[in-house]
Amino acid sequence: MADAIKFIHAADFHLDQPIRGLTELPAHLRNRLANAPYDAASKVFDLAVAERVDFVLLSGDLFDIESGSARAYAFLLSEFERLAEKSIHIYWCGGEFDFPDRWPSSVALPDNVITFSSSIIDEIEHRRDGKRICAIFASGYDCNRDSLVDFDGSESDTFNIGMTYGQFQPSHLTGSNIHYWALGGIHKAKTLERTDTIGVYPGTPQGRRVQESGAHGFKLCRVDGKGKLRVQTVETDSVRFIPQKISISENVVLKSLKETLTERGMKLVSDCPQQLVLTRWYLATEGEFNPRIRKVEWAAELLEWLRDEFGRGEDGVWSTDVKVEAPKSLPSTWYEEDTILGEYMRAVARYQSDDSLKLNLHQYMPQTVKGDAMANVGYVSRDNRDAILRKTGMMGIEYLAAHKEVAEATSTEIDLGIEIE
Repeated sequence: MADAIKFIHAADFHLDQPIRGLTELPAHLRNRLANAPYDAASKVFDLAVAERVDFVLLSGDLFDIESGSARAYAFLLSEFERLAEKSIHIYWCGGEFDFPDRWPSSVALPDNVITFSSSIIDEIEHRRDGKRICAIFASGYDCNRDSLVDFDGSESDTFNIGMTYGQFQPSHLTGSNIHYWALGGIHKAKTLERTDTIGVYPGTPQGRRVQESGAHGFKLCRVDGKGKLRVQTVETDSVRFIPQKISISENVVLKSLKETLTERGMKLVSDCPQQLVLTRWYLATEGEFNPRIRKVEWAAELLEWLRDEFGRGEDGVWSTDVKVEAPKSLPSTWYEEDTILGEYMRAVARYQSDDSLKLNLHQYMPQTVKGDAMANVGYVSRDNRDAILRKTGMMGIEYLAAHKEVAEATSTEIDLGIEIE
């Protein structure tokens, strides 16, 4: 293993998949959001050229070949040809949506692009100046593949790479003499470790929704002359989801809350100077329930203020939502009231304390629905029961207790401890 090797491993471009989770699309951010998947993918090929890598591994789901846009086809062809001009090979195994054998025959791929089907495991020797420096054992996505034992590098005395797409665990990395597993199919970067080998999901270069929060990118891998591997994460996302959770008092002073949010917003801007940050703010409360901070107008005013402060440029922080979480306690006197609110709270509490009381939702369904597949909607599992009762209780309380007012705390009474998620 005298030859050093340098390669890039990327996956899950999903070029035509838009940014999700926005209730509205601000005009000044439309181009930034629409171009984000392409901007992120471009950085993969930019670095391949800048670093003069030996090759690029693409582990599936670059785009949906069957419904892909002309832009996606043109983008990949252009980037593939750019690498061809630099004599950089591309090894591409198909994922769930981009089987390379479905690429239209009328559009020829450049000669530097080698693709792999899902029916067999191919072995490719990568050579530099005619000398073999690496072996790649690759196969596209196969929904029936639950083992990687057939990826066999036992007869190869070079650095060996296994490449495929799917959901795997460390126990699946059983292929013989495979040093690096180039995997695709998981959008958040993940590493699988096993003795004498490593499995890597680089994640998608651009997150699309709040569940894909944090930085995204790809992997730049270096193998030294002794066969030692070093894997570096390269960030590429131009739009980044970073939810924020802040603890406040139920009777918080709006002015003081804005000061806390300003500090947090400024830190997000400082930490992510090259990204547009999409943030959902979660306000976790302490103290007895306060209807005032759960009014639609209160959250709307706070959201508009956040957008004015941090979100009117193409960079910065765009606040997608403000959510006030359920309180940890409710005034005990409310349970004793001879009112609709009191009766409602006692009914919910009765169901919460007695599991034998069934939630019979079928009685509220139309007769025509009860016998078909939609009837499953009325079934409540034991696991979901508590969550449903909490949400149901809060929904009723927010309506029935809307008339109750709780005064704002004085500046010496509020608790603004910050808890970042």
